[in-house]
Amino acid sequence: MRRISALLVAVGVAMTACSPPAPERPEASPVQATRSVAGRPSTGCGKPPPTGGRNQVTVHGTRLDYLLSMPAGFTNTAPAPVILDFHGLGSDAAQENAYTRLSIAGANLGYVVVTPETASGLAGWIIPGFGGAAGARPGDQEIEVKAAAALLDHIEASLCVDRTREFAAGMSNGAGMAAALVCGLHGRLAAVAPVSGITIARPCARPTPTTIITFHGTADRVVPFDGGQVGLPTRIGGVEVPAWLREARLPSFDTTVDRWTASMGCGQATRSEPAGDAVLRTFRCAGGATVEAYVVEGGGHTWPGGIPLASLGKTTRLDATGLILQTFTRHPAKR
Repeated sequence: MRRISALLVAVGVAMTACSPPAPERPEASPVQATRSVAGRPSTGCGKPPPTGGRNQVTVHGTRLDYLLSMPAGFTNTAPAPVILDFHGLGSDAAQENAYTRLSIAGANLGYVVVTPETASGLAGWIIPGFGGAAGARPGDQEIEVKAAAALLDHIEASLCVDRTREFAAGMSNGAGMAAALVCGLHGRLAAVAPVSGITIARPCARPTPTTIITFHGTADRVVPFDGGQVGLPTRIGGVEVPAWLREARLPSFDTTVDRWTASMGCGQATRSEPAGDAVLRTFRCAGGATVEAYVVEGGGHTWPGGIPLASLGKTTRLDATGLILQTFTRHPAKR
C-alpha cells in the first residue's frame, strides 16, 4: 500500500491509494444500467473498441488526459451511459478513482466512466465565476468547461455511448466543476452529482432542468456547510495557496440548493431520513428533473461511504457511490 496525499475539493483529502474496505450500503441498490438503441447512439458505435486505462487526446491544441473504465466485455456496439468524474484540488484521476470507486462500481453496472485531469495544468479546476485562479490567463474562466465539452465530443466519436445519458460527478473542487457543467454545457448532461462542493459553482438564472444529487456534511471545515470563508492552509504540499483562494467566501449549502431549485422550477421539498445521521430533501422539478440534497449531520469534508480519515472529519455509512449510480440509472433519458 502507498499513502497518497490528495486534496479532493476546495482543498483536499489525504487518502490511501489501496482499495478501501467495502462499506455497508443499506440504502443503495442500483440496477444494471440499460444499454439501449432507443437512445441516441454516438458516432463511435461500431468502431474498434478503445483501450481502457490512461489516455490522452489533443483538441484544438489543448491536451486532455483522462482515465477510461469500461464495462467488462464492452464491444463498442451497444450505446452505454457515460460518467465524467472530476477530482478535487491537488488530486488527480487515479486518486479520484480510488476514493469515489465510481470507475469500478459504474463499470460493473454498464457505465463508461471517464476521469479527467485539468486542461489548464493547474492543481484544480477553474470554475466559471469563482475568483481569479492563480496562473490563469484572461479569458481562461471557461477553459475547463470547453475542455469538458471537447472531451465528451471525443468520447462520443470513439466509443459507443448513449448521448441522452451523459452524467458528471465530482468531489470538492471537482464537485464545483460538475455543478458548473449544468449551465456550462447548456443542458447536455442528464444529471450531476456534486459531493462536498456544490456551493463552489454559481447556479445560472435559467438552466435547463437537470437532475442533481448532492451531499454535504454539516461539520465540513473546508467548504463550510453554513457558508463563509473556505478552510485552506497557506501551503499545500509545499505549494503556496494563493490569497484569493484562501480568502474566498461561499454561500451556504441550503442557500445554494434553494437557488438551484428556484431556477429550475422545482416544487416544495419532501423530507426523509435515509440514515440515522443523514437527512434528505427531495424536490420535483420541471422537465422531470429532481434535486436530491443529502445533509450528513456532523459530517466532514468527505465522500459519504468513502475512506474514513480523521483529519477530514466524520463520514457516514450512507453510500454516496451507490446512491449516485441509483439516481443516474433511474433517471429518464434526455430528449
